[in-house]
Amino acid sequence: MAKKLTIGVVSQRVPYPPNKGEKLRTFHQIERLVNLGYKVTVLSLCENESEVENGKALSNKLGIEVVPFRTRNKVLQYSWALLNQQPLSVGAFFSSALQKCIDEALLGKFDVLFLSASSLGYYVFNSPSYLQRQCRLFMDMMDVDSDKWRQYYESSRWPMNWVYKRESEGIRQLEKRACEDFEAAFLIANEEVKLFSSTVSSAKTVKVLGNGLDFSAFYPAANTSQSDSAHFLFTGVMDYKPNVDAVIWFVTHCWPAIKMQFPDAKFTIAGMNPTQEVKALGTNDPNIDVTGFVDDILPYFHNATAFVAPFRLARGVQNKVLQAAACALPIVTTSMGAEGIAFADQNAMWIVDDAESFVGACIETVESQDIGREKGRTALNALLASYSWENQLKPLEEALSNS
Repeated sequence: MAKKLTIGVVSQRVPYPPNKGEKLRTFHQIERLVNLGYKVTVLSLCENESEVENGKALSNKLGIEVVPFRTRNKVLQYSWALLNQQPLSVGAFFSSALQKCIDEALLGKFDVLFLSASSLGYYVFNSPSYLQRQCRLFMDMMDVDSDKWRQYYESSRWPMNWVYKRESEGIRQLEKRACEDFEAAFLIANEEVKLFSSTVSSAKTVKVLGNGLDFSAFYPAANTSQSDSAHFLFTGVMDYKPNVDAVIWFVTHCWPAIKMQFPDAKFTIAGMNPTQEVKALGTNDPNIDVTGFVDDILPYFHNATAFVAPFRLARGVQNKVLQAAACALPIVTTSMGAEGIAFADQNAMWIVDDAESFVGACIETVESQDIGREKGRTALNALLASYSWENQLKPLEEALSNS
């Protein structure tokens, strides 16, 4: 049993239920800390009453204290950011009440303060207690967020490109200072660490803290017999720009050729908060199903012929690709969708970047299902060998043991 240090985890949203990327990651980190014997308190921003209720559910689930801090409406939050010359990401998740709490936390309320996003670094650097701090500071940046905003900038037109450029520059400063000043900083994959070192700071070594998988929630379908169906799946939060860009690109540049080969082919886009642009894909083609929120995503993996991850904008590891691998589902992805996944190679999935090759790979998943099953088994076996949460979170455990 680890020494019972007190840890304050600061999160942009209540990390419960663990049904999307950053929530899932932070939830499993907290769960692991609790299992190791640490006393954890979660300080979480909440946009509405339902998120406050999620905080109560998390408290009951893990037996920890969860303290909610309500944010104001987005217009006020963004106005505050502009007036204070801060990134909009900082403004979106700023609370004066949370600032006061962190001021106290820095003076010894916790042994370790663990921030779950780079934009939250503002609370620490803005605090009058910062120079007198009596706790260790950890940050999980997860991805090089400044580079994500750079990608948005380069793929957008005015005025949004100005907004994204400003965001990239502001977040980069927070990332740089956290690397230099915090006792430990983490990113999700080696590729992110290399990018960080070359574009943000190499002052200290940033550790890799990977994502694991809950193998009780994602597993292969019982029936994997040959089928003539062509049913492709994409999952994710569907108001997130990289996800929206991925499905729009796939439907625009790949789907017509796939349907020429398989007229009855289906494409399911499963995930909460679809934008109007995403909803229109289903309106315009009856063979495209835009589900919105679903209670249980597993049957969608089990009913698909293949999983597509046609990312052109992305940072870090795609949990959805890991989930598809856990279901032994054939995966067709771009190199960006495969980034950071240790077993991602041509033996485990199709990795192709241009539309013609992507179409060809999708067709092959249907016409050569033995190849798809073999790739799926290879990916699953690699996942089972090293992608448990316990294994992936060892760097966090080691950093804390030095406290």
